[in-house]
Amino acid sequence: MKKSKLLLVLSVISILSLTGCSPKAPAESVEIPDPSGQTSGGGEIEDVEVPETGEEPEVNVNSSFSIETSDGEFTQNGSVYTISKAGTYSLKGKLDGQILVNAGDDDKVELEFNGVSISYDLDSPIKVLNADKVEISAKKNSSNSILDNRAAKTVDSDSQGEGAISAKCDLKLKGTGTLVVEGNYNNGVHTTKDLEIQKETLYIVAYNNAIKGKCSISIASGNITAVSKTGNGLKTDRTNQSSKGKQRGTITISGGTLLVDSAQDAIDAAYDLIVEEADASTPTVVNIKTGKNSTYKANYNSSKSSKGLKADNEITISAGTITIATSDDSIHANYGQLYDEDDGVSTATVFGQGIINVTGGTIGVAAGDDGLHADNQLNISGGKINISGAVEGIEANHINISGGETHIYGSDDGVNASKKIDETPTIVVSGGFLDVSMATGDTDGIDSNGNFTQTGGLIVSRGGYGSAGRMSTGLDVDGTAVISGGTFIAFNGTEKTPTKGSGVLYAYYGSTGNGGGWNPGGPGGGPGGPGWRAVSSYPFQAGTYTLTGTDFSKTFTNQYNYAAFLIYSSELVIGNTYTLANGTTTVLSWTQTSSSQQITL
Repeated sequence: MKKSKLLLVLSVISILSLTGCSPKAPAESVEIPDPSGQTSGGGEIEDVEVPETGEEPEVNVNSSFSIETSDGEFTQNGSVYTISKAGTYSLKGKLDGQILVNAGDDDKVELEFNGVSISYDLDSPIKVLNADKVEISAKKNSSNSILDNRAAKTVDSDSQGEGAISAKCDLKLKGTGTLVVEGNYNNGVHTTKDLEIQKETLYIVAYNNAIKGKCSISIASGNITAVSKTGNGLKTDRTNQSSKGKQRGTITISGGTLLVDSAQDAIDAAYDLIVEEADASTPTVVNIKTGKNSTYKANYNSSKSSKGLKADNEITISAGTITIATSDDSIHANYGQLYDEDDGVSTATVFGQGIINVTGGTIGVAAGDDGLHADNQLNISGGKINISGAVEGIEANHINISGGETHIYGSDDGVNASKKIDETPTIVVSGGFLDVSMATGDTDGIDSNGNFTQTGGLIVSRGGYGSAGRMSTGLDVDGTAVISGGTFIAFNGTEKTPTKGSGVLYAYYGSTGNGGGWNPGGPGGGPGGPGWRAVSSYPFQAGTYTLTGTDFSKTFTNQYNYAAFLIYSSELVIGNTYTLANGTTTVLSWTQTSSSQQITL
């Protein structure tokens, strides 16, 4: 069998077998399985690695510096060149100094880099005091670098630029050449307004935030590497609305390849975070590693956030290929009062809604805490998700799954509806394929601290493997559990017997409880209780399973061994015969003769 769990999982299995505990932190390095090869029936998943962060490209520029313009104006004072008018400026050569833009309020300034290297140790090498918009274009086949040689920032200073490229206006980085930015003082690229990135090869390494656009960040294309030694990869921090009614704080990635390597959060949006694919000819690829998985893991601080995709309002993923290895939650949306860095608590937008929407794309996740966490709602309607290592696989107050393929390996709960806001937690599955496996221990595949409802789709949920003597099941519900449609399969049973709809049939083998003997049909409450039984065999060995009958076929993979099996399905038909096979070996075969049926070998 091909591997389908990341190194994180492999590394903790031996520990679990000795301690019976669930892991709470990721391994130092991880491989992320790629769910792109997963079929709707649940095939094997290939491993892929988060790409290594490459060496900073060398830029060798030794020619004398020059700046030319046919429509602009600039002055020179020693090694400082001041641009005072709109226009296009062509820069070449090596400069130990500064480009300072101080133009009119409505002026648009374009800086063309044609093989330029600028370094400065007194302030930002590129600094914009005033303009309407500045565009920096790395021209075709050119290699360029901006180096901020200041010592790391220790106190705030209004006179100092915040990044190697620092602007107080809208900023756009574009071109088909290469631009290397090194920010040793604070940020790499910093603007107080909107930031756009398009086409170019951009390598940024910074002491704090690699890329910061206070109002927004938009990436349309290009090959971008963002490395943060102590802070975040990409960050916005305004949450109010502009005078034209535009919501600030959003990060949009609509094309190109982005690698973020950060000691703390990879992508931190003060409002919304959108990952999409605006043009099929420009695929969206996002690779993330944070905290203990980052290059600068020595700077990881467990008291600070080290999440992957994070937003204070809403995250929407509709396309792209995303791989994430984090020491904290991999994808996280907050609910609560928003904070605006510039004017305190925002009055324009009081609350972040705490919503995650996955409508498409391919996502591979290895998390030190939750895989996908939404304080309020988590909605999955499409895409392929593989959470191959997490404490809680997906967690939210309300979880709605209506489509897509979601594969989870968790060490606590696979799917957890917990009370994050003052509403009864719910899990509703109406479509798609949900496939959950758990570590050994007191773990549940699906755990709702409120209600659970299934009206459609396919669920395969497993309690902890080899969990003799523990309450570990495929479904644990504190409130109501109702299955009125679709197919629900559990290994190691359920802690509460669901109410089934009139069109749903039920069949089970062994105890309806878990591999350790928990039987929800009886009054037992733990080992030795009247509902408890010892397990001496595990007939459902690891392997790829097919469950077939007349006009009925389901395929899924078990990585571990289980003692009990049950199925609820609106697709079962009285009088039909069904076979559960592990590869070519038949494990169970039965003819459904009633609405509820026990299966014997």
